[in-house]
Amino acid sequence: MNIHPILILLLLGHVLGDFYCQTSTMAKRKNTEWKWLLMHSGVYLLCMAAIFIVATCMSYQWVLLIAGTGAAHLTIDRVKNVLISRTNNCRTYCEYAIQSPRPIKKPSLKVICMLCKRKFIIDQLLHVASLIVLWRFIGQDIALRQHETLRSFIGMFGHSPRQLAIVILGLLWILMPVGILIEKGDIWSFNKDKSTPAPSEKQKGAGKMIGYLERTIVFFLLTNGQFAAIAFVIAAKSAIRFKEIEQSTDATSLAEYYIIGTLISMISVFIVAFLLGIISIG
Repeated sequence: MNIHPILILLLLGHVLGDFYCQTSTMAKRKNTEWKWLLMHSGVYLLCMAAIFIVATCMSYQWVLLIAGTGAAHLTIDRVKNVLISRTNNCRTYCEYAIQSPRPIKKPSLKVICMLCKRKFIIDQLLHVASLIVLWRFIGQDIALRQHETLRSFIGMFGHSPRQLAIVILGLLWILMPVGILIEKGDIWSFNKDKSTPAPSEKQKGAGKMIGYLERTIVFFLLTNGQFAAIAFVIAAKSAIRFKEIEQSTDATSLAEYYIIGTLISMISVFIVAFLLGIISIG
């Protein structure tokens, strides 16, 4: 898959501005307070502008594209906040309605439940779609800067600037965004045994770091075509978790929970690598 360089830069700016340069306070309060939403949009705009200043030549289309990304991001986040506020506690309501003795089977309720459970995925799809539209109508004619010294340095390692940008983009996507997706449970719903003690903050942090390292290792193995080595990574992680699962009061439930999480983590890396053209299928 041959991704246009300007679209790569747009995706880089998005993942940096929407994830890595957003504080936890900003992420929580932007949903209810205009000030924090504007602050987040401003940081997003600065991240996008910084990348384009370094990598592209400024022009009239350049200004329109950067302004358009900021406006589109602010609009999508604002609409999302309004919908969330109007469907407050909608997930709780949907679960009650479906599990009640007389479940409500209205199609509209099913749609609302789907939107509540998949809001993170839908939000990111809308952001990426807006970037594609802006690139299609504004950004295709923006010229790239020619950094000959940097190009020569990167070429010493057998890569082009475009290949390096794609690898960086892939790494950024499989770390924090995929981690948030798994943590929020937007693509899976699995209830462990309530008798199993909840992990401490230290354990959660360790688990998150293990996930980051696991996806990073698999990503680099994919970029080098080392598919067989991926099985070794999964086997090593399973061996470490085996004792914890064996000692659990509900070993079957914990094992299923672990397998689902691991497979989602692995599959997400394959999907990102495939979409970026790092690996091919067939």
